[in-house]
Amino acid sequence: MIINASPLIIFGKLNKIGILKKIFANIEITNEVYQEVVVNGMKKNSRDSFIIKEHIDNKEIDVIALTEKFIGKAKKIQAIYDIDIGEAETIALALQLEKKEAIIDEVSAREAAKAFGIKPIGSLRALLIAYKNNLVNKTEIKELIYEMENSKYRFSPKVLIEFWDLFDRIKK
Repeated sequence: MIINASPLIIFGKLNKIGILKKIFANIEITNEVYQEVVVNGMKKNSRDSFIIKEHIDNKEIDVIALTEKFIGKAKKIQAIYDIDIGEAETIALALQLEKKEAIIDEVSAREAAKAFGIKPIGSLRALLIAYKNNLVNKTEIKELIYEMENSKYRFSPKVLIEFWDLFDRIKK
């Protein structure tokens, strides 16, 4: 599963990259996402960047280079949809690898992904999948949502209401 910077950072802050590994098996990021999350994060001494780097060093997260063709496509996506280059490269990597889904949280990047036939999965959706697959329980979900809110992860009340509605519908 290809993942953009923001979801990777939040799962790193929560120290829950392992959940993503259990759900999706392969986690792939672009060079730009690596720069944003690990290189820039380590300069700021962000704990999550060290956690994520450890997963990369352990070959649990693959950093994949875009081909020249898809570097050009990423630049066009960035310009057309006015999203940052990491988001555009995430979409371009999904296209390069012919993947139908990517973990993306930002609204404008999600819309850009949809325009290219890529289904965006958000961090909250990943938590729902983890719950449905018995990787986390209800108490842990509540704690994770609380930690996300306290780590300045941004989601609207509408999104949170939708999350809890979907959560309540999961049959266990």
